[in-house]
Amino acid sequence: MADIHPWQRGPRELFEFAITAYSNSDAAGHRIAFLLIDVCVETTLRTFLSLPVKISGSALKYSDLKQYSNGKFHELTKGIGIAVPGRLPDDDFHHLRFYHDTRNRLYHEGNGITIPEEHVRGYGTLAAKLLNELLGVDGHSMLPGAWKKPSPTQSRVLDEMRRGLESEIKQFEKAIYAVMEKTAPKMVYPNNLRRLEELADFNISTFGANLQAFRDLIEENLADERARKWLLDFLADDVSFDRPQAIANSQFVMEIAKDPLAFFSLLVGLQFIPLDDISMDTLDNWDDISFIQQDDYSIMGVYESAKFFLDMFQGKRWLGMNETQLVERSMELREKLRSISLRVVTLPLPNYPLEPPAAGRIS
Repeated sequence: MADIHPWQRGPRELFEFAITAYSNSDAAGHRIAFLLIDVCVETTLRTFLSLPVKISGSALKYSDLKQYSNGKFHELTKGIGIAVPGRLPDDDFHHLRFYHDTRNRLYHEGNGITIPEEHVRGYGTLAAKLLNELLGVDGHSMLPGAWKKPSPTQSRVLDEMRRGLESEIKQFEKAIYAVMEKTAPKMVYPNNLRRLEELADFNISTFGANLQAFRDLIEENLADERARKWLLDFLADDVSFDRPQAIANSQFVMEIAKDPLAFFSLLVGLQFIPLDDISMDTLDNWDDISFIQQDDYSIMGVYESAKFFLDMFQGKRWLGMNETQLVERSMELREKLRSISLRVVTLPLPNYPLEPPAAGRIS
């Protein structure tokens, strides 16, 4: 395949290498393919943000683009969303982060991790779309033939899975909000829910102010003393002097709060229902914490994964998965949600004050 522009070659070759690795059809080949796809995606995002504005059509100035292009994966996706709004739907960004977090898990835990084939296909399909939308490379033509088969019809079983996921997510939402209403009732006030969503929408120039406003919101409204103290200690305090990882983790937490249910489930889970020993006592802001979006590590991750699959059902976008894989994974997530909801509603919660202590009295 001929490249029209020099910046197309690197991402295209990485994608070709990934598809070649996938053809080995074994667990090692799938892991290598998945990692190569991730490198291809990150290279594609970084390359686009490094292009001159006249070529990319960006709504941002080149100096702003460079700041995003030098950031980590979440900054790259945020930069694309701001530079060319509407070119990629929000779901695509959520899915990219989901797959990239799976890659982080693979790095953390090593060769013992098996990458499901549907993840390789899904990430590969998204990578092909990115190559085309951002760099004008026809990635779709490089996909294996099996990935291009028509999407499965919405069979009765798939429709039942969709309804089942919707029901379990609603039960999960009721359970989490019931805990928050008892432990931190002011956090679920409509004005504070709106404020969480507003503060999650930041860019490089507004992050510092949004972070301080986010800290103020927590200090003034999160009545649960342990959760409040942990979160304020965990968040960055000064964007000029704090470590880059602490700042990246703060951005991650604030972005989660764009969906208040995800944010509340993070707090409830880390304090009361930790998974795999990931809790307020063990989570360290020196480390990259994005792995907790995986359903093995937090109840927030279970919710995020379930929401991801519900989006797939509602949009009829299977991302390379067959019907059997969809059903098996959906059933697994439904059972996890059901089990967690039961644990949440039976939590022996102590009595909490309705108001947090006055500023300066946090212990």
